[in-house]
Amino acid sequence: MIITPRRHPLMLAMLAAWSLAPAVGAQPAPPVAGAPTPSPATSLPVVWQEAGSAPRTAAAPWWQDFADPALDALVVQALAAGPDLAAAQARIDQAQAAARAAGAGRLPGGTVNGTLARTEQSLQSGLGQVTRFVPTIRRTQDFAAINATLGWDLDLGGGLRQSARAARADLTAARAALAAARLALASEVVGQYLALRETEALTQIVAAQREDAAARLRYAELRLARGDVAARERDDRQRDLAAVDAQLPLLAAQAKAARHALAVLTGRAAGSVLPELAAAPARSGQVPLATDPAAGIPAELLRARPDLVVAEARIVGAQARVKAALGEYWPRFTLGGLLGFESNSLASFGGPASRTTQGFLGLRWRLFDFARINAEVAAARGAERETLAAYRDAVLRAGEQVESAFALAAGRRAALAAQDQRRAAADAGLDRARAAHRMGEISDDQLRGESLFHAAIVADQLAARRALADAVVQCRKALGG
Repeated sequence: MIITPRRHPLMLAMLAAWSLAPAVGAQPAPPVAGAPTPSPATSLPVVWQEAGSAPRTAAAPWWQDFADPALDALVVQALAAGPDLAAAQARIDQAQAAARAAGAGRLPGGTVNGTLARTEQSLQSGLGQVTRFVPTIRRTQDFAAINATLGWDLDLGGGLRQSARAARADLTAARAALAAARLALASEVVGQYLALRETEALTQIVAAQREDAAARLRYAELRLARGDVAARERDDRQRDLAAVDAQLPLLAAQAKAARHALAVLTGRAAGSVLPELAAAPARSGQVPLATDPAAGIPAELLRARPDLVVAEARIVGAQARVKAALGEYWPRFTLGGLLGFESNSLASFGGPASRTTQGFLGLRWRLFDFARINAEVAAARGAERETLAAYRDAVLRAGEQVESAFALAAGRRAALAAQDQRRAAADAGLDRARAAHRMGEISDDQLRGESLFHAAIVADQLAARRALADAVVQCRKALGG
């Protein structure tokens, strides 16, 4: 049947109130259709200045560029058992459940209720008083009922649909957050591994210095026993050995700290044996290096970096919540029905006479609550503007991190090249000093000075190598992996 205003003046009044609803309170003006909206993507340049624009290709996991089997095994173990990832996965599970619940809200729902009761009426009140005078009415009453109710929210205002969209955006954000956690975990494992290998290489350098200092002390003691030198020379050699010995415990502690950190990052207790290190030992005295990654075009960063995907998903969710809040201006209709049986006699329960049916169209309209709806819409729009601002900031910072990381990597690569040349010159100088010492042209102290100078240069080269490896990791993090 068609409902007309003439037959239903109340409906006409409700429609008039609806037409005036947006004017109640401080309702922000909706965006004009077709008007341009600010795009956060314009914060990125067309091409990189420092990173270059070599195309990115789908390749093996980025940490494999270091070509170190021990490192590969540690990262794989960390990604499989890292405790941080378990928490991120739990957040995904929660977001999936929320998305399913929001989607289910748009579908018809039903409930089944049943009651089976026996009631003895009081003779002093209610129906019990009537039983004294009407013998056909019994004091003890039975009641049985079972009803199946079906309801469906028609969602004319789109609130349920937008809520489901916001829940899906939250799920996208949770999945991207897991990717960000995996990237952060892999980067931390690589950093700790590089620290361990640098410490081990420094330990080898210091151990060689100790061996030389111990040999020089033994030689001084022999000469002192023969009376060739004074005790002062032996004391000098002892001080040299003690100075070297003072470095070894600190290096050992640093190596232990790196191993403990790797154990925890891979889901094991600190102090646990790391079979990955034993199964694939690193090259002696070296820190693994990788080449600079391909940066691709700046626009690819929006999909490659998990934090930008999270920020974009939050914008989508905020926009959906604005639309869901606007949907509260509309009336909500619920279509439903009921089918069941009710009887005061168990013998007749379930028969045609006990059947009960009902069909209904429900209405819910916050007709006199528009001021509160205005506030809810304003809050949702404020949250949307916040996510847009956060996204713009994230994009700007991401571009800066890429440019800075590649600039730093280029500088550290040049510094390592200079250190390599310095090391080559130091190697040649030490070889000449050793030859001169064998010919008696220089003294032991002069040879020792040359050895210490060479060891310092080797340590500087090692530090430059580690710094470059760290810079490559920062490039990978800036690019999103």
